[in-house]
Amino acid sequence: MGNIRRVVLVALAVIFAAALGRAGHAAEMRFALVVGNDEYKSAKLATPANDAGLVANALQAAGFTVTGARNLDQSTLRETFREFVDQLAAAGPDVVAFVYLAGFGLQFEGENYFVPVDADPQRDVDIPLQTVRISDLMQPLAALPGHVKILVLDAARQNEFARGGQPLAGGLALVEPARGTAVAFNAAPGTVAPDEQGPYGAYATSLAEMIAAGGLGLDDVFARIRLRVSELTNGGEIPWYASQIEGPFFFTDRVADAPPPPQAVPLADLRSKPMRGYSSVEDAYEAALAMDTMEAYEQFLVVYPDSPFARRISAMLAVRREEIIWRRSVMADTPQAYWSYLHRYPRGPHVWDARRRLARLGGAMEPPPSFAYVDFGVPPPPPLELELIAAPVLILWGTHFAPPPPPPVVFLPPRPREFTALPPPPAARQRFALPAPAAPVVPAFVRPPRTVAPAAAAPGAAPTGAAPPGGRPATTVALPAAVQKRENSGAPGTNPAAPGAAPSSAAVTPAPVPPPPSSTAPATVKPGRRPPTPPATSPAPATVKPGTPPPPPPATEPAPAIVKPGTPPPPATAPAPATVKPGTPPPPATSPAPAAVKPGKPPTPPSATEPAPATVKPATPPSPPTSPAPATVKPAAPPPPPPAAAAPKPTTVKPAAPPPPPPAAAPKPTTVKPPPPPPPPAAAPKPAAAKPVPPPPPPPASAPAPAAAKPACPPGKTLAQVNGHPTCK
Repeated sequence: MGNIRRVVLVALAVIFAAALGRAGHAAEMRFALVVGNDEYKSAKLATPANDAGLVANALQAAGFTVTGARNLDQSTLRETFREFVDQLAAAGPDVVAFVYLAGFGLQFEGENYFVPVDADPQRDVDIPLQTVRISDLMQPLAALPGHVKILVLDAARQNEFARGGQPLAGGLALVEPARGTAVAFNAAPGTVAPDEQGPYGAYATSLAEMIAAGGLGLDDVFARIRLRVSELTNGGEIPWYASQIEGPFFFTDRVADAPPPPQAVPLADLRSKPMRGYSSVEDAYEAALAMDTMEAYEQFLVVYPDSPFARRISAMLAVRREEIIWRRSVMADTPQAYWSYLHRYPRGPHVWDARRRLARLGGAMEPPPSFAYVDFGVPPPPPLELELIAAPVLILWGTHFAPPPPPPVVFLPPRPREFTALPPPPAARQRFALPAPAAPVVPAFVRPPRTVAPAAAAPGAAPTGAAPPGGRPATTVALPAAVQKRENSGAPGTNPAAPGAAPSSAAVTPAPVPPPPSSTAPATVKPGRRPPTPPATSPAPATVKPGTPPPPPPATEPAPAIVKPGTPPPPATAPAPATVKPGTPPPPATSPAPAAVKPGKPPTPPSATEPAPATVKPATPPSPPTSPAPATVKPAAPPPPPPAAAAPKPTTVKPAAPPPPPPAAAPKPTTVKPPPPPPPPAAAPKPAAAKPVPPPPPPPASAPAPAAAKPACPPGKTLAQVNGHPTCK
């Protein structure tokens, strides 16, 4: 009875632990950083930016919150890395990180470097100064508590860097991932990928294809990527992958009603099957390539030493052995380790790296007569391997290698139709934005696992359109904050309109700017109110614009005066206004000024005591008289038109500084009836300034008195009646 109880308790504990495990992973958050550099100073690459946009699209379908950009310089790239690490640290322990870098990659003295677009290293010593070391990103990633961190370097390419110094080893250097991390290269360490014409690279399309397959574990994803890329490049590019991630990880799953997946042999089954168990050399070759281990390559050569694929397998085994020995030499970092490497590979690709390290350590280039060789845990290379890796970089394509066989369907299903011919992506709308594929690459029946929290929209991301039937809405990949800052700082500013622009010659609406002052107290004109009219002693002469009748004004208001800056009026038949020395202010005001409107730009003050007369447009265009007739104004009711012979003195206004407020005793404005327009003058000469003339004699006693109150005269002046109006003399 006690045993049964114990078994039940153990079973309950297991179920409870599993439930806790599912609950603990229910909020798994996924973040990805995707960068594609293709516009270098020394070369223009065809695919990295497009590849990054394609991978970003697939990662979004897998539940990742993706930030990405293209063509980043060194400072922006470093700041983007720091921003991404901070984002991961704030997300909590159940975080998945994915980094994809496409462009140029280099190895130098055992370290891998990603090349920003502003770098152009001419010598080997320029590499650490102008590029970004990958370990500077991997170390903070490995220190984070997340259980899955993946770095993909699609950067092993032929390049023209550092041709002026000591030679560099080709491709990327072998690395050992830390616990909880995985590292993948587009080409095996020490090798490079062939040049591609685009629009997409073989590695990026294969990565997106395996994410879109749904239900594949991490190891199977990268094993199938290796087989697919080898098939697409005819064996010229063999990807590499190493992982220290514990437990299963799935990018995507297939929904319950999804079509059945194609059947393929899992990688675990291949590892448990001996090389002699395959029915053909082609199947054995694909199995060795899928496993991608030294043991698998050695077993193939033992079973099929004379096969047409033996030289290719020997080359892959040779470069793997050399990279392992060099990696362990760097980890030891002693003169004895570097002397041991030089002893095994006197013409190896890392000879110059070993000599640089010896010089830095202060060791001699040649070892002493007797020293203990370092045992790297790997057998020394046979003569054929020394021949294959004598060049600085190993190239797996060309006539010296037989083409590989096509992978069998049981290892690699046929490629889906949507990946057989991907169209070029539309051009990105922003300078640093990634080009998104023309259509989503992940089918609608493939979704993130249920344990993945819904991807939050990254800052700056926005939907790009409606979701296709049964699919998910496409979303732009958000730019990192460092990239947004750079883009905003580089955007041209907007120049505001310059103040004081030249006004139009047309009439302007009176309002904010006060009217120009006259010799009398100015009257402030407000929109919609009746403007004051000039006194009877100083009517403004009617000077019209020849040949252009204006629109009719309101019936209850006189036509407003129109100021045309800079245009002198034609000469009038009335007496010319008196002038004084330039700069002398006019005498104090005694009556309100004629109505004035806001000009766009104040005209230059004239030299006379009274400024140039205001230009008035009549309300209606009557037939022109035989001679110009100025307007007659009387203080109370509108008078009949005066005879043509009458020629009172004109009153002019002086545009200048804003006027003081009107006096309290301003008379009531009178209505002005504009005269008919005169015929166009033959010429418009500038009126000559008249000499001062004495005022006319006082009017007879029967003359009508003005409606205005008697104003006070300034010192030295006396009040007199001129034409029936009080005037200071």
